[in-house]
Amino acid sequence: MTAAVNASVQPVLDRYLTRLRLELLGKGFDRDILVMQGNGGTASSQFIALSAVNTVMSGPASGVMAAAYTGRASGHPNLITYDMGGTSTDVGLIENAVPTVSGELELEYAMPIHVPMVDVHTIGAGGGSIAAVDAAGMLRVGPESAGARPGPICYGRGGTEPTITDANLVLGRLNPDRLLGVDHPVTLDHVRGLIEQKVGKRLGLDAEAAAGAILRIANDRMAGAIRLVSLSRGHDPRDFALFAFGGAGPLHATALARELGIPTVLVPARPGITNALGCVVADLRHDYVRTVNKPLSAIDDATIAGVYAEQAAEGRKTIVKESVPVRELRRVLSADMQFQGQSHILSVGVENESIGVEGLHKAFAAAYWRRFGIELAEIPPVLVNLHTAVIGVRPEISLGVLAATERAPTLKAAQAGERRVWFSDGWHQTPIYIRDKLPLDAAFDGPAILEQLDCTTVVEPGDRVTLDKLGNLLISVRV
Repeated sequence: MTAAVNASVQPVLDRYLTRLRLELLGKGFDRDILVMQGNGGTASSQFIALSAVNTVMSGPASGVMAAAYTGRASGHPNLITYDMGGTSTDVGLIENAVPTVSGELELEYAMPIHVPMVDVHTIGAGGGSIAAVDAAGMLRVGPESAGARPGPICYGRGGTEPTITDANLVLGRLNPDRLLGVDHPVTLDHVRGLIEQKVGKRLGLDAEAAAGAILRIANDRMAGAIRLVSLSRGHDPRDFALFAFGGAGPLHATALARELGIPTVLVPARPGITNALGCVVADLRHDYVRTVNKPLSAIDDATIAGVYAEQAAEGRKTIVKESVPVRELRRVLSADMQFQGQSHILSVGVENESIGVEGLHKAFAAAYWRRFGIELAEIPPVLVNLHTAVIGVRPEISLGVLAATERAPTLKAAQAGERRVWFSDGWHQTPIYIRDKLPLDAAFDGPAILEQLDCTTVVEPGDRVTLDKLGNLLISVRV
């Protein structure tokens, strides 16, 4: 299946990148183009078409890499990433500034492809997700989306179905005067009326109560996605900060953090372009997998060390051929293992190529215990794959430039006004701040709304807001 996907995408990607390179060259661009991969690294456009399947899920992966880079620079190496856009929400997990990497992705119709990629879980809940009451009288939010056309009601493109964005607008969490891409402005009463007509009347609620119900259902779905990448894999969300980005992520982040017991929300300086930032900061990366598929007892130490050495040599050779400046080369080693008779594969981190059979046995037993809480000492382990990621570390980029704006001298000077906003405990008269004007030493308590060009951040009552030196918002959540 992986080979078939690669073969179908390869000629399309090759034609596109070749045309792009030649046109840029004709306009005087004399550098190479780096292409994002699903594994969280980049590769030269001259070689990526040979392994086109490696670009699957590269968009969500770039956001996770930007989060890892930002978290490392700001002193938050353990993050749960939360990227909410117009049609979907992507969540991932970063531990010690290293994103979780998976070796399998399931496409439509349960078709698996096996390539290393950043482990991202996606659900159909975005700003354009449609809220509707089903035949059983249950309120559902998503996965159907209003898309870009007609889009949410408030964008005036003919949309008539209530969405998450419309609910946020009715509840005062979005400013109707700052919506971008509105074709034909509609009144707030028009949006309120359609929410009441399509949802409220079916549930016996007025427009505001129906909008609040829409948000609660949407938040519950997104909290479930975060549980899938954390609790279900043996990680306690309370040990992580929630990294919220995307056009809609900061609207819901503090409510989700409270639901999950996450103590801190980190909102980067430019949430709406975080995925693009990931492409800029990502290192070169090439992954090599060798299938062994033998019981550990049938393998010797020299075989394991030899495979890792061959993969490292191949990676170094490829990065030299790409001729992209790097500061250093790093290797990340792992092994895919399972107990004999099982179909489930567990990835095990490997410290160095000299780990040997005994070391792999102990590492697998420890990883299995962490994940499942049991020992199966009587069942022989099987070594399925040996995996090496060769990483060319690129020069660092300062994130401070993203927050280099003209700051107001005081918090009061950064305030744009007030409006009535709904939170989980009811309505509050809430100050509205222009985020780009906040002093870097600002510290204040919620409720608050922070507006900027690419997103709006909602701060729940009782939460504490500070800024770090890179302009990131740090929100301490009252749990």
